[in-house]
Amino acid sequence: MLRASSLIICIGLALTGFAQSTDTAVLSERDFLQQVLEYAPKVEASRTKAAIQEQKWSEARAAFEPKFNSTYNSKNFEGTSYYDRLSTDLTVKTKLGVKVQAGYDRNSGTYLNPEGNLPEAGLVFAGLEVPLGAGLFTDKERTRLKQSRISADAAELVNQLEVNEYLVEAGRAYWNWYGSMEMFRLADEALTLAQDRLTFVKRMRTIGEAATIDTLEAFINYQNRLAFFIKSQIDVFKHASYLRNYIWDSTIDTNLVPMIDSTYEVQFPDSMITREMVRYHPMILLLDADSTIIQTDIALNREYFKPKLDVQFRVQETPGSVASFDYDVARNNYVGVKAHMPILLRKQRSKSRQLELEQDIIQNKRSDLTVKIVNNQRVALNSANQYKSSVDLWRDATINYKTMSEAEYTRYNLGESSLFVVNNRELRWIDARKKYIESVVRYRIEILQFYYSLGQLPDVVQ
Repeated sequence: MLRASSLIICIGLALTGFAQSTDTAVLSERDFLQQVLEYAPKVEASRTKAAIQEQKWSEARAAFEPKFNSTYNSKNFEGTSYYDRLSTDLTVKTKLGVKVQAGYDRNSGTYLNPEGNLPEAGLVFAGLEVPLGAGLFTDKERTRLKQSRISADAAELVNQLEVNEYLVEAGRAYWNWYGSMEMFRLADEALTLAQDRLTFVKRMRTIGEAATIDTLEAFINYQNRLAFFIKSQIDVFKHASYLRNYIWDSTIDTNLVPMIDSTYEVQFPDSMITREMVRYHPMILLLDADSTIIQTDIALNREYFKPKLDVQFRVQETPGSVASFDYDVARNNYVGVKAHMPILLRKQRSKSRQLELEQDIIQNKRSDLTVKIVNNQRVALNSANQYKSSVDLWRDATINYKTMSEAEYTRYNLGESSLFVVNNRELRWIDARKKYIESVVRYRIEILQFYYSLGQLPDVVQ
């Protein structure tokens, strides 16, 4: 006969993978979700993606690191030194767009280009290159640096959303497992009652105190309870196995039973119920980040409407004069100017329009998403409150139906009632108990759903 021993076998196979240990450990929702947050590979992978984006920001900063450059060219033919040229410099591009440069040039040779003639000791130089037109306020490198920083922050938001999603999945698995365990216990208890009653009716039938139809009714009732028991056994095995997908703490290697507070009543903070909280939803902040990135592209594109005018100025002296700090800037200098200006600006105007349209799309998405988040929050909040009322209702109903069932069975034993009425009372109690269990499961899932709707589940678990 299928009895409570099947429960141990079922749970043991599902949760321990045929482990030999018979130890039993209780697992609360909080402990379960915390070990998911700490050990789950999917959570760790999400954190790693955020770390990769942080490294991309570090990579973008390399554009402003000092760079050492050096070139050397020498040509000799039939014993004649045509030229011997050495040029070295150290260049630093600042985040203001100004390039600072210092270096040393030395040239010599019979056929050296006259403009390359330098003193025999060479020249030491230092100077600046300043963009006075396009590139004055921003350029590709500075824009990329800003965007990389924004993307790194956005990656943290993506991580929060991914973990938020994973935790609510794990939470549903936990409460569905709890519900299947409770249904199994109910089915086992109901089957025991039906089995005992069938045995009692058969005994009464042998002494002529019960009709044959009562034996048939007791047997049919037993069959229905057995079917319920088998279904519950399948469900608890399935949900317990699914729960194992979210258990990553290596110390959890025992048979598990859920631990809950049956009197738990959630109190959502007022700060999470107001619309203000929605502004800080990770998905809203992600759209804000996308908008900011586009804004940096717009700022960069505006620079291209200006003429490109880069001015380079540097002072130069022979190495022997450097220590004297007596430079003749008016005589020993180099000045360079680079200018460039597209005429029709067709590319720049088209790009600006594209970016403006992309901004409009993001703002529309933001408005749409805000409404959805607010509504999802309201639905979860209302559902949690309603299911709490349902939990209280069916808890009381279960107690009342149990009392009526036991009283009816007492009357039946005294010959004042029929087996049909006893079974009917018991079915009402079983149905009420089912609805109570379902309400508890839905209530606790809706609590998770509320925090999930705000993207705050990882913070709540921590």
